[in-house]
Amino acid sequence: MKVWSFIQCLAILLVLCVGSDCGTVLRKTRSKRELVKIREAKAVFPGACATRLPRGKRSLPALDRRLPRQRRRSSPVEDASSSRGKAVYFTGRGDQLRLKPGVEIPKGNFTLQMWVKAEGGQHSSTIIAGLFDKCFYASSDRGWLLGIKAVSEQGNRDPRFFFSLKTDRAHKVTFIHSNARYLPNHWAHVAVTYNGFYMKLYVNGAQTAVSREQSGDVFSPLTKKCKVLMVGGNALNHNYRGSVERVGLWRRALSQRQIIRDMHGHEDLVDLVIRETFEHPARKWLAVKDGSFPIPDEGPRAGLGSLDTTLEPPACGQTVCDNTEVVRNYNQFWSFRHPKTVRYRVVNVFDDSQRKPTVTDQQIHLQHQHMNEAFSMYNITWKLTVHNVSNSSLYNRLVLANCDISKVGDEDCDPECNHTLTGFDAGYCKPRTRCPEHKQGNGVCDPECNCENYGYDNGDCCNPSITDVTKTCFNPASHLRAYLDVKELKEILKLDGSTHLNIFFANSSDEDLAGVATWPWDKEALTHLGGIVLNPSFYGTFGHTHTMIHEIGHSLGLYHVFRGISEIESCNDACLETEPSLETGDLCADTNPTPKYKHCRDPEPGNETCSNRNFVHTPFNNYMSYADDDCTDSFTLNQVARMHCYLDLIYQTWQPEYRPPPVPMAPQVVEQEQDFITVEWFPPISGHFYDRRQHTTNENFEILTLMHLMYLLGPPDVEQACEPSVRTWSPHNGMDLGMVPPPCPLQGCMLQLEFAYPVVPDSLTVWVTFSSQEETVLPAIHNIILLTVGGNNLSLGPSNLFCDTPLTIKLDVLEKVYGVQFFTMEQHLEIDATLLTSKPDCPLCRECEPLHYRLLRQPPFVHAPQGVMLRDSMRRYMDREVEYGGIYTYQVQTISSRSESESSPPLTHRLGAPYCGDGLIQRSQGEECDDMNTMNGDGCSGHCKKESFFNCIDEPSMCYYYDGDGICEDFERETSVKDCGLYTPNGFLDQWATSVEVSHEERLYCPADVAAGYPAITKVSVPLGSALEHTCLISINIIFPKFACLKLKKYERYINIILNGGF
Repeated sequence: MKVWSFIQCLAILLVLCVGSDCGTVLRKTRSKRELVKIREAKAVFPGACATRLPRGKRSLPALDRRLPRQRRRSSPVEDASSSRGKAVYFTGRGDQLRLKPGVEIPKGNFTLQMWVKAEGGQHSSTIIAGLFDKCFYASSDRGWLLGIKAVSEQGNRDPRFFFSLKTDRAHKVTFIHSNARYLPNHWAHVAVTYNGFYMKLYVNGAQTAVSREQSGDVFSPLTKKCKVLMVGGNALNHNYRGSVERVGLWRRALSQRQIIRDMHGHEDLVDLVIRETFEHPARKWLAVKDGSFPIPDEGPRAGLGSLDTTLEPPACGQTVCDNTEVVRNYNQFWSFRHPKTVRYRVVNVFDDSQRKPTVTDQQIHLQHQHMNEAFSMYNITWKLTVHNVSNSSLYNRLVLANCDISKVGDEDCDPECNHTLTGFDAGYCKPRTRCPEHKQGNGVCDPECNCENYGYDNGDCCNPSITDVTKTCFNPASHLRAYLDVKELKEILKLDGSTHLNIFFANSSDEDLAGVATWPWDKEALTHLGGIVLNPSFYGTFGHTHTMIHEIGHSLGLYHVFRGISEIESCNDACLETEPSLETGDLCADTNPTPKYKHCRDPEPGNETCSNRNFVHTPFNNYMSYADDDCTDSFTLNQVARMHCYLDLIYQTWQPEYRPPPVPMAPQVVEQEQDFITVEWFPPISGHFYDRRQHTTNENFEILTLMHLMYLLGPPDVEQACEPSVRTWSPHNGMDLGMVPPPCPLQGCMLQLEFAYPVVPDSLTVWVTFSSQEETVLPAIHNIILLTVGGNNLSLGPSNLFCDTPLTIKLDVLEKVYGVQFFTMEQHLEIDATLLTSKPDCPLCRECEPLHYRLLRQPPFVHAPQGVMLRDSMRRYMDREVEYGGIYTYQVQTISSRSESESSPPLTHRLGAPYCGDGLIQRSQGEECDDMNTMNGDGCSGHCKKESFFNCIDEPSMCYYYDGDGICEDFERETSVKDCGLYTPNGFLDQWATSVEVSHEERLYCPADVAAGYPAITKVSVPLGSALEHTCLISINIIFPKFACLKLKKYERYINIILNGGF
């Protein structure tokens, strides 16, 4: 949005906290972690030597042969199947499994690991597997649990894998959880271990959490008959919904290396209690409730794969076009910026006589000329279409550019709705006037009565037989009112937005507002509700032709150049820009940070909220600044790369010459031997794997496109999950402000959605982006009903959910479904979008042909000089036409039935040379780790870099999440309060408070003087409960020693602490 004065522009941003990578500090003396590992080895194996090397040291050859011998157990080991077996799907409705009594469950050290694919939306906490005590129902937390739990204080967000343990002798249960949210419908390898002292949680081979709050055996031999091992839920209906594969249970705590080996399919039979492949589950398991076993999962099998194709945007970004590598490739390779022609359509409204256009032909042609002059140098050409609409009723009504119709008369003065033809926001933006009673409804439109308080003169001012309603009808509920908002205009015109960029015209209560654009990631971008809205005064007139260029920049994914300074929400905002970057501000590394400024020069030093510095070499001549037309003249290379990327990602159908989407990344080597190279590559940038035929209708294309929304992370439209939004449905939507919404009826408030095409569904996905944080008896959605064509509607029952994770439900339905009903008792529940995905054999999809790939090579393949055509979807090829030591360059093209895409960036590799993923760390190539895969999220990234708060050791790398693991290592001494306590640099002293004054004090229970001096708690990881017994809730001083007031939760008192700063 471009304005011509310093009005406030608001941007709702998703803020993520990203830590920095830290490297291991080499030293000759033993570290604290080394000593801990030695103690651990001695504790686990009494009398043994500590042969396990500490983290940070490379393992010695043949070290494993010196491991101490394990004692044999009396119970036999279950036979391990040599095959991978099957995956099974738990519905969450009574199909839990209980291990038969014949298998002796480990009472002390143990390891449990399995592959899980959890669906979105679970009970908090959901139990995937656990050891329960059936004899002590009053103490349901005895034993151990593996599951999913929301770790946020709100209780309905940030769901993660957790491991809890409480031995029979412990006073309380200990919870540890993974470092990040679980990904719905993605396979993950999860393992938990306990060795009598340490409980650990591993996700995809990485150690993500550790605790030593528990000790000793889990249970005594006297209570072993009370112990029950269950998979899929518990007796309290905290049931798991998702798939499980390859469950293993050992009578010892496996090492991280052993867990990784088992994850890759290498069997470890030592002390193996059970290996469940689910080929014959009835042999070892009992059905718990209704006698049904989980059903087979016929989907993709478990495994990490060799190439992670996720291209995450930075914390300040939105889509794959914000990914720094993608932008660099679009910037570096000219083929991605090949000439493109884009269609746009100017919507010109006339009166019925076609004599009074909104904009003239001269304006249209001048604007078109200046647009192409601005964009043609960047290989973007615009093709003009003019759509004339003759409608006097529409022509005579004011179209408000940025005023939502629901804001008129909402008891607040909304500046964007403050216009003479809205009655100055139905009277709320002007001084109140008194309307005599005898004038109300007297058959005359009396101006003093024409406001919301007096019912717009009891309807007289919207009566066409009494007055000119085009000037006096301010009532937003009247169809005769003198104004429209932009959405109403677009709904009336219903111009398809999938083939053209539509340009509409509207006025504004703020005459300086020049235009508003739809972002490419908005779900309206390709619909009749998308496009650009311009003030006619700033269109096609000399000195005002750059306004449309500016707004088109927004439609093609460009931000204001001052976004990182003037459009941030706080000084901790992820978009705060201190230097040019592809990850902050406007996501362009070739535009210097700048505040919002209108003049054609660097801004004067000012009092910016988060900085007070001089801004030099600012991009004031950039089209995305707020300078006038005589100043702005260019886009930068990074901006051009972003625009071309969005033309490939979103706007292919705006281009007459359709080309399939390109592969934005270079292929990668995933395996090699002396006589072959195996390469894999990324999917097309759009995520679409099917070709759209030319005769396919736009409506069908939209339906087929929606089927790929599953590849997107997060809500499809809401700006920020878990926050109230105007873009959702809620039971209390439409209520007047200040009114308490009525309670939902007994059956619940209902939302019914219908789809354009009935399909036999495979799954249902619901984006519920806000719900109450209060615990209720019923789940947020207490019933979902599928509406079938045959009338046999199906109830799915209640569904628990998380506001930051889509609710996904796998369906086993044989009838066509045309709609869905949601019932809720929660008045603040907000639903953003719903996706019904068809089964693969849907007739609507038969028109879609899979996209193919062509693998190019230099030197060319002997058997295919023009490239190898690949018609499968594996995106993988083993090249055997190679010689050891030879150098080969690979590129990939996407092939449709009509054309081909540009070639991907090239991969050049010498057979036999090291590569990321081979298990060897090539520090000369910038590698920091190598765990033999290119997956992200397991501590070692797809580019062999350590991920935030992870450290990695050995070759192949083993990674662990060090922040909060209770061990202070040298490389985190200055940064980790959790593990190392407060850090005081050499040469400095800490000055702590010496005197305390309090307004209230209970001397016997909590004397105020405990707040003086050095903190009694030096590590956050110390259990808070035990600390409070001695410190009276003053532990907050550890992290924030300058806080002056602390509320005592127990006594409702306040302590005022006099603190002096350190020196």
